[in-house]
Amino acid sequence: MMIGNIEIVTFLVIILFSIPVIWNIYNSKFLEKITFIGLIKIFNKSLKIQGITIIFLIPISWILNKFDFIFNTIIGETAYTYIVIGIFMYLPSLAFLNLVKLIIESRLEK
Repeated sequence: MMIGNIEIVTFLVIILFSIPVIWNIYNSKFLEKITFIGLIKIFNKSLKIQGITIIFLIPISWILNKFDFIFNTIIGETAYTYIVIGIFMYLPSLAFLNLVKLIIESRLEK
């Protein structure tokens, strides 16, 4: 799939990925005590919100595409890019960070 409005889609995808992270940083006491494990926990909490976001974004893009609205291509391209980046970049990175967290926590227990 070729992305036509790459600037707008990129901006929207960055916003959709960063808002849950910023929200969880704001709601937790992370800024008082900044730790690597705390950051990974924030990313794990944000993953739930990002999953809910894509669950709502896919039907919205299908509905807009079916009724041929003006912004159907932008929303569809955003949903597509959000899914691709989430599956192929965000989830493997988060899995690696959780593996590092597991190793750190097991070493701290010893």
